[in-house]
Amino acid sequence: MIRTSLVVLASILVCSASVSVAEDAFVLAREGSSPALMGKSVTRTTVREMKDGDLGLEMGEKKVPGKVTSKEATSEIVEFISPVKARRTLTSRTSENRMVVMDQERLGPKKEDPLQGLPVIVEKKDGKWTATLEKGEPTPQQKIVLDGLTKNRGEDEDRAIYGDVPRKPGDKWVVDLAKLPSFGEVIEPKGSFSIEFVEVKEIQGTSCAVLKSTMDLSGKMTQEGGESTMTIKMKGDVIVHRSLADLIDLESKTSVTMDMDGMGRPGMKMRIAGPVTITRTATLAKP
Repeated sequence: MIRTSLVVLASILVCSASVSVAEDAFVLAREGSSPALMGKSVTRTTVREMKDGDLGLEMGEKKVPGKVTSKEATSEIVEFISPVKARRTLTSRTSENRMVVMDQERLGPKKEDPLQGLPVIVEKKDGKWTATLEKGEPTPQQKIVLDGLTKNRGEDEDRAIYGDVPRKPGDKWVVDLAKLPSFGEVIEPKGSFSIEFVEVKEIQGTSCAVLKSTMDLSGKMTQEGGESTMTIKMKGDVIVHRSLADLIDLESKTSVTMDMDGMGRPGMKMRIAGPVTITRTATLAKP
């Protein structure tokens, strides 16, 4: 699954407002607080979709081909309490999964999130990000999801991706994957990841950097709970509209080909491959 990741949230908390270094050069990510965001909230939505992906199941000598279609949508509200503390509430999560195996259609189980509707405090303590329920003790299932919110992330993913030096339209750079412990579903990514600053454009009434990324990554796949037994390859492009005032990605669209391979369950190997689109939006509430 796509993580309902706190990567962007954590980066928002530790980034200050963008500073224009020259008339046409901007710092896209910085270390430090972001006073302008304190007391405000952002609504984030993510939609991930795969249509007619190739499915392969292997149980001993038996190999069964098929097709898979899936769609998952999440929405959450993040309220900023301090530069290193926020309240995150998952407001909705829907999922649709359909497989066709041996000409028979099978509907996958609906994915329910045990944290839906519950405020979660995300906070940096002793140099590490933690996620805890605002009230009460978590159930074992909730604890797994809470741990997953901040697992496999570094101290500052945005700086690893965008850098903290002045950038201007036309600039191109290569992301140092050694500084990026995870990206989307890929843990410990290897391969290539390059970015181009295309232009500055008005989005939602805000000046944004238009950034185009090209990637060819491979690594382990994130899963909720336990260690992953899946590997993943991801190749394609991402277009991002990043606010130059607040240093958050207001819009992004990922178009990639994914290839996931590993143990679906004990005794069964599984492979899923096909095109995937991921669309994210972030809307900052007006004061």
